[in-house]
Amino acid sequence: MNRNYNFILMGVFLGLCLLICAGIWFSMYELYALREEFDQLDAERHSNKGIITNLEARNANLARITQLSINRAVTVPDAVSFFSMVRQILDTNNISLISMTTSGQNDAEAKDNILQLKVDGAYYSLARMLADLRNLPAASKITRMSLKRNHDLPEELVEADITIEVMTED
Repeated sequence: MNRNYNFILMGVFLGLCLLICAGIWFSMYELYALREEFDQLDAERHSNKGIITNLEARNANLARITQLSINRAVTVPDAVSFFSMVRQILDTNNISLISMTTSGQNDAEAKDNILQLKVDGAYYSLARMLADLRNLPAASKITRMSLKRNHDLPEELVEADITIEVMTED
């Protein structure tokens, strides 16, 4: 009976050892799988951290752009109504108007959108006039400008040919 008892005890002991080995092997397999998942998630976290940093920088730039008041520009009916705004700037800067013409649209129905000015005045007055043109509420751009010293005028005066294109209502 002792012998059967030893075989039973040895069988239980071997079964327990096999059960412990299987548990260790299963735990190691699960630990390895969890470690791979952890490494993958850690790599994704680092990748997402870089993406989040880029997006935060982009959002900061977009916030600064939206704070700019770029879209204040308004349209004018035609180049002549825009000239009335320009005329006030010329008068405040003591610039003499030599000639003014409008052109630009070939269609009879279309409104003129190009204003051609020939002015003379002091160089720094012309520079102030250009700065004031930039602050007008109407959307416009200077497409051509030429400055020259006219020898018939006094020494401090320059003559400027300016072509301004203005955004008109359609």
